[in-house]
Amino acid sequence: MSSPASSTESHNQLKAVGCLIGGISSFQIGATLAKGLFPLFGPTGMVGLRVCLAAVILLCIWRPTRGSLTVERLKLLLPYGAAVAVMNFCFYVALVRLPLGVVVALEFTGPLTLALVGSRRWLDLCWAGLVVLGLFLLLRPEGATIGLSSLNLFGVAAALLSGCGWVVYILTGTRMGKMFPAPVATTLGMSTAGILLLPCLIPTIPTVLTHPWQGGAALSVAVLSSAVPYILDMMAMRTLNPRELGILLSMEPMLGALSGFIFLHEALSIMRWMGVLCIAAASAGNVLTGRQKPLH
Repeated sequence: MSSPASSTESHNQLKAVGCLIGGISSFQIGATLAKGLFPLFGPTGMVGLRVCLAAVILLCIWRPTRGSLTVERLKLLLPYGAAVAVMNFCFYVALVRLPLGVVVALEFTGPLTLALVGSRRWLDLCWAGLVVLGLFLLLRPEGATIGLSSLNLFGVAAALLSGCGWVVYILTGTRMGKMFPAPVATTLGMSTAGILLLPCLIPTIPTVLTHPWQGGAALSVAVLSSAVPYILDMMAMRTLNPRELGILLSMEPMLGALSGFIFLHEALSIMRWMGVLCIAAASAGNVLTGRQKPLH
């Protein structure tokens, strides 16, 4: 019979998983809106609008006190905010130069590396292996084969750098979540990223003024793709460790495929749906078996 402490821990873990899935889903919905704004604002302009507008929204709701920013916390905040800026900027830079599947596959080498490095049991390696298989089935080219010689090397470097940003984001975010309430930590990180991405925002201001409807759509993207997901991520990071986050964040291609099917009517082949199921099974298995402890 499970103890009250273990039941509470299981409840908190399931809640954290729900927050993470909710954040990924919100991000994917925002991404479908952002895709239609690329021709007007460009990928870098869209990143600047999304992150900076999200920072303004969060600052209007949660204003961190000056006393909460100690030197020790600032040393953690700067790499956390920089990781948010790098992973978003590099993702869109790579997306202009490479197919989406290739970009996502390269980017998720970051969380997958965390999952593999943090493994302590053979079962953990099995879940990570199942994620790798799922990503291969989901993201492998169909029809014309894509070789490394045909890929834009700058795009490959940008996608890999985005994956490095994911690693720093997970490692620093788990620590930030223990120092601040989730909304405050997200506000501080998003504000730091917004300052770093100001050069991307400034050129878009005249376009926003002459296209207010599209500017409003960009505001919706900021809420759905930045403000909401990062708050939910931070809430999850207060409970889950980096290895668990690395595995669960690999669900993003799966939910991306579902959002593409629902909102963009993008059909998937049987092999790619098998990849979706592999990732779902690995994520569920990791959560259900990752925190079991012996009774004393």
